[in-house]
Amino acid sequence: MSLQILLSGASGAVGRVIGEVIEADSHFLLAGLASREQFFEPDSEADVIIDFSHPELLARVIPYAVRRRLPLVTGTTGVNPALERKLVDAAEHIPVCYAANFSLGVNLLVRLARQAAHTLDKGFDIEILETHHRRKLDAPSGTAKWLGQAVASARGLDFDGSAVHDRSSRREPRSRDEIGYQAIRGGDVAGEHTVYFLADGERLELTHRSTDRQVFARGALAAATRITEQRAGMVDFADLVLGKE
Repeated sequence: MSLQILLSGASGAVGRVIGEVIEADSHFLLAGLASREQFFEPDSEADVIIDFSHPELLARVIPYAVRRRLPLVTGTTGVNPALERKLVDAAEHIPVCYAANFSLGVNLLVRLARQAAHTLDKGFDIEILETHHRRKLDAPSGTAKWLGQAVASARGLDFDGSAVHDRSSRREPRSRDEIGYQAIRGGDVAGEHTVYFLADGERLELTHRSTDRQVFARGALAAATRITEQRAGMVDFADLVLGKE
């Protein structure tokens, strides 16, 4: 039996790809769409909602999911703390998977970066570089911030306090407790992220490159398939599809 999916953000870059993958795979059925121009039918038959939209649309999707008791998988970026709170509140009633990146490789990268930051001492400086297409609005990317949170936590650092985004006006040496972020925008790059661990005489580089947005679609659909078996609560994407660490 096909998994019936309501797709929010259907007109976006990732949403379009998810829709194409659903249409091409008999395991899935596109049960309804939401975008800036339209919203789901009130009583659409569905098993799960996948949302790759924008915060304003996600704010409408959350109460709809709770009202219909539908699991929610969302990769919307630019979510502010108030909207994050709504996702957490919704998780009291339904399973919610909220992730910065739905690539299996990126999720493994986060785990490896966390392990490296924990294992390597502060003689290794940490820098994060990300590259995306020219149309991306937020910088650094949600994935870069996620990587930063992982390595900051592993080092016992405050995420906001350790973050450095611009050194052009700083006339001082780099401290051991900094985590630097650089963003490149151009072309049609789907997404590249590198975490550098730089020490005297050696460096470690952990890199993931996405060349096709289908990787995000496949990850989202894998999460949608498995989240229907979960109880209400916030569900970690990596735990869901890679297994617990």
